[in-house]
Amino acid sequence: NDNEKINFLEKTFTSEKGKHGIAEIKEVFEKIKHFNPKNTTIEFDLSLARGLSYYTGTIYEAIANDVKIGSILGGGRYDDLTGIFGLPNMSGVGISFGLDRTYDVLTELNLFPESALTVTTVLIIPIDGECENKAIEYATQLRRENISTEIYPDLNAKIGKKFKYADDKNIPFAIVIGSDELKNNLVSIKNMKSGEQKQLTIEELITELNNVIKSYSDFSE
Repeated sequence: NDNEKINFLEKTFTSEKGKHGIAEIKEVFEKIKHFNPKNTTIEFDLSLARGLSYYTGTIYEAIANDVKIGSILGGGRYDDLTGIFGLPNMSGVGISFGLDRTYDVLTELNLFPESALTVTTVLIIPIDGECENKAIEYATQLRRENISTEIYPDLNAKIGKKFKYADDKNIPFAIVIGSDELKNNLVSIKNMKSGEQKQLTIEELITELNNVIKSYSDFSE
């Protein structure tokens, strides 16, 4: 354990400089206790090595629990790294995150909130080429209302595949425009979570979607 490692250091480094360094290590561990870290294990690793050309003191790495990805964060103390850039005698501590690894950890542990996975609010599904121009018009209106909107690009795909696309991308609403909707200036809206479907005018649709978005925003606050 960490106490055994520190005892080993005390027996090995008996000079005043060595004793001073060990005292600093003990102080760090004492202060860590007061942070009361939860779900975190702090390990004193004598084998850790990073950036020998510029780190001059403590170095550290962070590893995510329950995944085998390696370190996702690393850093340490440097006393004159800024001297390379024309600012000598400026000590500091720095860290860097591995963005790709952090993303992989969040994905593997399913830690992304659902809202972060949902970029699009509405998927418009034109049934045929005749309906495609109207889909473009409606998408433009929705986007002008700051309602993020996609148009499904493949007119020949089966309707089930189009709804599956909305499901897979966590798009909460699908708007279908077919010949009946085109003739009556309506859209068919489907709530992808509840399965509820109804027909609305584009103006009614915008009002309803804005109310839904506002309720999401109020809830998150």
